[in-house]
Amino acid sequence: MADKEKEKRRVVIALAVIGAVFVFTRLFLLTSVPRGLHVDEAGMAYDAFCLANYGTDRYMTYHPVYLTNYGSGQSALYAYLASVFIRIIGFRPAAFRLPAVCLGAVTVIFGYLIGKETMKKRSAVILAGLITLCPYYIMSSRWGLDCNLLLGLFTMSVYWLILAVKRQKTGWFALAGFSFGVTLYSYAVSYVLLPVFLLLSFFYLLWNRKIKVRQAAVFAALLAVFALPLLLFIAVNMEYLEPISTPLFTIHRLEYYRGGEFSLANIPANKGLFKMLLTADLVPYNGFARFGTLYYISVPFLLAGILISLVRTVKSIKNRTYDAQTFVAIMFWVIMAVDMVMMLPNINKSNAVYFPFIYFVALAFDFLLERLPRKEWVTAGIAAAYGVCFLSFGNYYYFQYPEDIYPQQYFNDSLIQMLDRIEETYPRGTERNIYVDISDDNVSQPYIYTLIRRPLSPEEWNARRGENNSYGHYCFTVPEETDENGIYIMYSDQEAMDRLSRAGFTYEEYNRFWRIYRKESRDSLSVR
Repeated sequence: MADKEKEKRRVVIALAVIGAVFVFTRLFLLTSVPRGLHVDEAGMAYDAFCLANYGTDRYMTYHPVYLTNYGSGQSALYAYLASVFIRIIGFRPAAFRLPAVCLGAVTVIFGYLIGKETMKKRSAVILAGLITLCPYYIMSSRWGLDCNLLLGLFTMSVYWLILAVKRQKTGWFALAGFSFGVTLYSYAVSYVLLPVFLLLSFFYLLWNRKIKVRQAAVFAALLAVFALPLLLFIAVNMEYLEPISTPLFTIHRLEYYRGGEFSLANIPANKGLFKMLLTADLVPYNGFARFGTLYYISVPFLLAGILISLVRTVKSIKNRTYDAQTFVAIMFWVIMAVDMVMMLPNINKSNAVYFPFIYFVALAFDFLLERLPRKEWVTAGIAAAYGVCFLSFGNYYYFQYPEDIYPQQYFNDSLIQMLDRIEETYPRGTERNIYVDISDDNVSQPYIYTLIRRPLSPEEWNARRGENNSYGHYCFTVPEETDENGIYIMYSDQEAMDRLSRAGFTYEEYNRFWRIYRKESRDSLSVR
């Protein structure tokens, strides 16, 4: 009895330490690392502002089921969550990024609870610690990308399903159906992932006689309630139905619909998928090859964990004996299969796979700890090894990465700062046209950053905007005919820069890569 109490105290202390480390790693320099705002993050943020204050997105669509964003759409759930934080703390970068932090916490909590149901409690604590310290988990829970919600919500939903099977109460199956229904709104890939996952999972439960018809019906009914608007959204965008407007939500047609991203023809191009998911992809905000997404020391344990899980799953099916970890195994194999047929998969599109990945690492540790003496020393060694890896990663991520990879593709902070500086120099009564060079990815969709800096109501913005979303004195093309009274923010259009210089414009350099051109010298822009 005394040993059990001692073990319980150790678990509580370990979880408290993990919680404190989680809070620090997610909130430290939250608004400045990663530096600037990603173009999709900025679009989501302005939509969230509009939802919080006017009940529409920026295109004046009332409570959209799916956001338009820049034309091809964006899952709406993140914006709705961010709108809550905007109402509480105001329209600021922290409000855009706190939903990601919260969903990161959901992954830790429900990852630990899944671990408790499927392995020893000590190993479940290790699982929570790994989620807290590994690079991918830290990086993905610090900025507002809609698809990153899928990882936390999928993990939570799997736990409710495991608990429903354990408790064998219809109400728990209803909760699981509700949770999977909400997960559908996290990312469009879930429209493929979840049906396949649930189909295989329910076949498994029926095979092992662990679910009743009534329980399955209640689960399906709750899931269907959430799935119906999305099914209608797909039908509208495939032009089977006209747009739908209700007092609760709107289903509108996107400018262009990405409905053909899955094909068996994509498999040859994705043969390096597994390696990419453990190292890095083409964009540094998803991972650094020098550290790997889960640290390279995790790789042999991951491979061992996959093998252990596979053996347990095959044994469970063969003997018709229920094993809750099978849901994680199904999750892993379904995600990998879907990713293999996806067009241009990358780390953030595949984010849900990182729970099975880290679960398998912990499962390998669980297997070892059951067979090795001095479990406390082994556990301490695991913690020390990952602690050293984290210190190395943390030093780079928080203190070197913002300068080392700058400007970062699709992220921008300079434009907002330059617009602020121009407005300080030229008071509002003397506004001039401001032209922005959009010939580089680092200034993609520049109009959205002006709306982050000074948000307009969606009604006002739509009334004023014209070609290329130009509005007011903001112009997001550089015209061939020089505006002698204009101000030009230039990045890489050398031809236009040469033309401005010949016309007598002078410039100030900004953050090494940018130039602000203006005609008269009496208005000095002291930009550093």
